[in-house]
Amino acid sequence: MIKVHVAADGTKTFQVYERARIREKSTKVYVGSFASRRDAEFAAQQHRVTQRGIKAGELPAAVDHKRTMGDALDSWLRAIKDQRSHDEYESRMRLYVRPTFDSTPLVKITKAKLIDLRSSLKEREEPIGNATINTLFASLSAAYSYFIEQGWCAENPLKFVRDLEVAERPFLWLQSAGEVQKLLSACNENIRTLVAVLVGTGMRLDEALHLMWTDVDLQHRVIHVHRGRRGAPKSGRLRHVPIFDSVLTVLREMKLAKGANTLLWPGAKLDKFDEQLPRNKTSVFRPFKAAVIRAGLSKKLRLHDLRHTFAGLFLASGGDIFKLSKILGHSSVAITQQVYAHLHPDAFAEDYSRVSFAMPKKLGALATFS
Repeated sequence: MIKVHVAADGTKTFQVYERARIREKSTKVYVGSFASRRDAEFAAQQHRVTQRGIKAGELPAAVDHKRTMGDALDSWLRAIKDQRSHDEYESRMRLYVRPTFDSTPLVKITKAKLIDLRSSLKEREEPIGNATINTLFASLSAAYSYFIEQGWCAENPLKFVRDLEVAERPFLWLQSAGEVQKLLSACNENIRTLVAVLVGTGMRLDEALHLMWTDVDLQHRVIHVHRGRRGAPKSGRLRHVPIFDSVLTVLREMKLAKGANTLLWPGAKLDKFDEQLPRNKTSVFRPFKAAVIRAGLSKKLRLHDLRHTFAGLFLASGGDIFKLSKILGHSSVAITQQVYAHLHPDAFAEDYSRVSFAMPKKLGALATFS
């Protein structure tokens, strides 16, 4: 569409307005002003050719200077709504990115502004740790990959931002059967069997809460782990977890008392098909923390540390690290070695005498060897 604008001095300009695909919608945009109708018609024609190319996927979408970080994040989160990491990404963006950049046009967010954001997170009254900031920026970098794919920006401003240094720290875990016994004794009936199975199998909490009795083969002593809150478990693959003696006793008693339950630890709610929903994680966190305090254990002990406890006790009792890798569902044994091989201080006790030799007695004078 061409509009004729007449200035106060009688000068005519020809203003071109056309449709363009912006923010996934067709929108009326201003193309430009021209001194002659011929130039205006040529510009309008070129614009329509470009838009046909964009619609056919042959050209990138028009740069949208109005698209905010908030709009872009909303689109990205919708695109990954079925991924396991969706909720974690959504939470990080809501807590740390949106308060600063939600209404800022995406094209105006630079590397310098993101580094300023990182500094402000470290200077808060309750500062954010380096590891958390690194994870946040890795998540945001994943979002930028999507933004670039959509043609909303040309490059990732985080590309050359280095990770902050993170001090390595040992895992917190229960280092003896006695400590495990103290914790189980302090647990209430509502979570005791769950805690026992987590310690005795190394499963993640999400995996355990989604276990069905059809996944548990007591005869062949194996648990088939293949589902989580978002379908597949974190590894994305089915794995088989052996049922050790202590866990076998727990599961047998649970099976006898299961009644009509299809889940090992059902929640209080049903889905729209009247099927049991798993217990909510929040209903486990608080009673677990209370049990930790009653048992006199470190207040920093987390439910996920029960997975570390399984790995540490397995290795300390002579377990094979290759088998441990399979049980935990790691993609390679290298990950298991990197994360868990150091957990027990006596891990190499039986190897101390393997490379053996004796030093000669101290010589009183320099000896001559021929």
